[in-house]
Amino acid sequence: MKYKTELHCHTAEASTCAHETAAATVEKYIRHGYTTLVLTNHFTHGEMEAHGLTYRQELDRVWDAYLAAKEAAGDRLNVLFAVELCLMGARNDYLMFGVTRDFLLSHEDIFSMRLGKVHDLCLDNGILLIQAHPMRGNMQVIDPEDVDGYEVFNGDMDSDSQNDVALALATYLRESGKTLIMTSGSDHHNPDHLPAGGIETDEPIASMDQLISVLRSGEYGLIKRSDLAFRRLWGTRAKNK
Repeated sequence: MKYKTELHCHTAEASTCAHETAAATVEKYIRHGYTTLVLTNHFTHGEMEAHGLTYRQELDRVWDAYLAAKEAAGDRLNVLFAVELCLMGARNDYLMFGVTRDFLLSHEDIFSMRLGKVHDLCLDNGILLIQAHPMRGNMQVIDPEDVDGYEVFNGDMDSDSQNDVALALATYLRESGKTLIMTSGSDHHNPDHLPAGGIETDEPIASMDQLISVLRSGEYGLIKRSDLAFRRLWGTRAKNK
């Protein structure tokens, strides 16, 4: 038996671009047989400004969404905290696995930091920094020296993430001797989005420390369900009949 872990998921409580609640999202992932959900709501200067919030209020918003998902899940689904970071004046997004609320509280200037400094802080604190959907049209591919890896499959059917190109790049860099983590995520946002990504492991992921250890080891399989685009389209048409 393989255990499924989602690595890229947003909910309406904390990501403006998402339109499904934490509770509804949890139920969906349970139905689709996932045992662990890593919640990666957007943590950006733009979101903070859009809502007229202070840094701490924005962090509380993201943290509260995680708590809502955790409460809805109970002991039926393991929910872990992470964020999708976007730095001020930049377009790229970075998944931060192993980040904690205390870490973010102690670095209130993180939005204005250079990527290199953020990565150094991550290295010092055992946090993995993964560039999300690096080949999406408005992204700039980051040198692997400044991140720990790339998301090589992104399941958001509303965006062209050019997953085949991202995978080809990451594979080439690995073959060239670069230490690089590859991840997959559904990039879930909306009620009509179906879980399409994540990783499969022989044991269920019970903690963030375990997840980081597995990602570093490479002992996992990537979930890449691009066929769900057709299932989603068919389901939408069926509802409209």
